[in-house]
Amino acid sequence: MTVTELTTIPNPSYLFEFVHEQSFKEYHCVLNNISTATPRFDEFVLIDGVDVTFDYNGYYIYNIYEQQSPGNLDPANSVSLVETGRAEVIEIDSPSHEYDSPIYFNIFE
Repeated sequence: MTVTELTTIPNPSYLFEFVHEQSFKEYHCVLNNISTATPRFDEFVLIDGVDVTFDYNGYYIYNIYEQQSPGNLDPANSVSLVETGRAEVIEIDSPSHEYDSPIYFNIFE
């Protein structure tokens, strides 16, 4: 992401808005910019179930807003939109629990 180039306020917090492309359900969270190379790119870490909990896998439109408040989750109260894009949420396959049991053949006469 490259939010720094359009940021107009000092020390902003970034409000992320995700809108599911099929259900149009909205999700909001505030994330910290952890990048050490902000002139080139900005890096954020989002943990599903911690920062935000997505109900659906699939594609989302994301909007990133700059703001002064680290706790605001309403885009209408932010300063301005600094980036928009598309993201995909996928579920990581969990390991299967298969059990092998020997097959015994019994012959009854």
